Amino acid sequence: MNKRIRPEIAREQIIQVNNSKKIDFDKPFKFIYMDWWYDIVVIFPFLISYMITIGAAVFFSFRSYGRKNLRILRRQGCITISNHCHYFDTVFANFVVLPRALHTAVAQRNFEVPYARRLLRWHRAFPIPANGRGLAMISDPVGEALKRKHHIHFLPEGELVMYSQTIHRFKPGAFILSWRHQAPIIPMVYIIKRRKWRGREMGPAWVTIKQVIGEPLFPPPLTPDGTVPTAELDAMSDRAAGWMEQTIALHHRG
Repeated sequence: MNKRIRPEIAREQIIQVNNSKKIDFDKPFKFIYMDWWYDIVVIFPFLISYMITIGAAVFFSFRSYGRKNLRILRRQGCITISNHCHYFDTVFANFVVLPRALHTAVAQRNFEVPYARRLLRWHRAFPIPANGRGLAMISDPVGEALKRKHHIHFLPEGELVMYSQTIHRFKPGAFILSWRHQAPIIPMVYIIKRRKWRGREMGPAWVTIKQVIGEPLFPPPLTPDGTVPTAELDAMSDRAAGWMEQTIALHHRG
């Protein structure tokens, strides 16, 4: 298979944050909460976020297509993935899977921003440790969540690039976990277009957002010796990224 080589996100495109509230992962850390009391604690923040999301959906003329592909969420825990091109893309991912629980994996440094950690916790987010052991550390919590028919959202590009319609190189973590826990991957892609006024494009903040949900991708079966089938997972990743690129191109032509 000739895998397409996609660009890395340039350093200058990465949004800098004040990640001063460091996490010590050498101490016990709970990544994903599925306790009954947690569901009660997050009700009020969730209701506020729900109202804000409705307002944002109106402001951005948000439309979601392909929601029939989410039916599999009723039957088993799944992993969803998407490009990361707007602050609201993960919010809309949570919005469309309601009432099912979606836990979002975020970069460790974003989880270390003062006050942001609590907001992220209230919205079922969890950090991916940047210590070289991140995938191993989150594997069991992710597996337990999937077993309970919760769902996990990954951003395989790794970083937010505002308004970008380029699909950058994917990190392999979501696909390895999909294989390890035999969970389908449901790709989503966000199409962003500038609004126009009297034939002229408006400022960069004045955009419309479309979400397209693709058909589930199924991982290769587990290997007898536990060896990660790298080539097959690379093909799965390339298929997801290629579908996103084709969908973006199709909607920008329309």
